[in-house]
Amino acid sequence: MLCNDPLVNYLKSFGYNVIRLPKEDVKPLQVLSRKGKDLNRLGDLVSLLVTGSNIPLPAIIENKRLANFSGQRTSDLSPGVGISILGSFISAMGGSNLGLGIKYQQAKTVAFEFQDVYEDKVEIIKLDQYLTDADINPASKYMVELLEEDELYITTATIKSTKFAVEAKKSNGVALDISIPEIQGVVGGNVKVSGSLTVSSKIIYESSFPLVFGFQAVRLFYDQGHYTAFEFLSSNVNMKAFSNLPSDGTQHLMTDSPFIRLSAI
Repeated sequence: MLCNDPLVNYLKSFGYNVIRLPKEDVKPLQVLSRKGKDLNRLGDLVSLLVTGSNIPLPAIIENKRLANFSGQRTSDLSPGVGISILGSFISAMGGSNLGLGIKYQQAKTVAFEFQDVYEDKVEIIKLDQYLTDADINPASKYMVELLEEDELYITTATIKSTKFAVEAKKSNGVALDISIPEIQGVVGGNVKVSGSLTVSSKIIYESSFPLVFGFQAVRLFYDQGHYTAFEFLSSNVNMKAFSNLPSDGTQHLMTDSPFIRLSAI
């Protein structure tokens, strides 16, 4: 179940939802629609709305380093779950995960550590003001229907990194040493593999470009074509990051079932 997923709970503790298949191009101010327990990307907010005469589109604040996130370690994952997550990251980097499970076949547990994590975000207050002033693009017939049905979301923050570490242990709790050259041979040249020694239990996988693996979003509410409110989409009950919002009656959404995948546009 999602609520017992160590990776979901790990990102949940930082106020983010998981992107199961990491992406390079997920960013704030993208429009999402809900389908079951997934969110699908539809395009950019500027394609849906016409900017008003008073409030410009909020700027994206890019590459804010999250020092409290970088270097933090997940709890131990089962080998099946851990290798599956590892494979999705390596695939997103342009590497191969064929044969990866064999290299970790003696592992009893696998833990992840995201390094050099950065955040892109927009200010929620400025987004609220922009939505109030903007109009719906009259050419967006189906999008209007989704807005009136409260089925659209806007990404407000994403977290990304080029580098993460994986540490494996045997059934007796002892570190599992793995050959870095052998792993490099499996994943290919698009992924840089390194460690403290040629044989190491903690292996660092590095991409040439940042991968987005977590996001925050708000759900939009419209009535007769006019923006009325938003809700936070978050599995984290701690909303301290938004403590500076005005007390205007806006509802805050806190859900136990985080959306965990964003499909490509």
